[in-house]
Amino acid sequence: MRFVHLHPSSLAPRVPRRTVVAVALAAGSLAVGVGVADAHTEVAATSPSSGKTASTAVRTVSVTFTGQIRSGTITVKRAGKAVSKGRGGQDPRNVKRISVGLKTGLKAGKYVATWTAIAADGHHQKGTFGFRLKRR
Repeated sequence: MRFVHLHPSSLAPRVPRRTVVAVALAAGSLAVGVGVADAHTEVAATSPSSGKTASTAVRTVSVTFTGQIRSGTITVKRAGKAVSKGRGGQDPRNVKRISVGLKTGLKAGKYVATWTAIAADGHHQKGTFGFRLKRR
């Protein structure tokens, strides 16, 4: 009786190299796509800075994000009363920012900004931040 030693790779079906390369590229692009889809836009900064004190001469309040946003609103209140001019919206000079103008004659005190935003990926977000205003 004669035995022939076969290597396991000789038992596997032959797959054309083109197919192997195509499958590898597709899997790689899928992995990259998943990473991008999971990366949501976040708040990068607020103006005035959250929890900080600014001058009563401030004319706008804004939220800047890490990525582009489709739309958003922002309002500012003091003691429950609106001090912003309307609901604000996307800053025409920066697609990563929402801003709103403030009424004139603001008094020193605590203020709260409330915002909503829809990121370019469709993710809905909302938040608030507080700040103080003082006379110069």
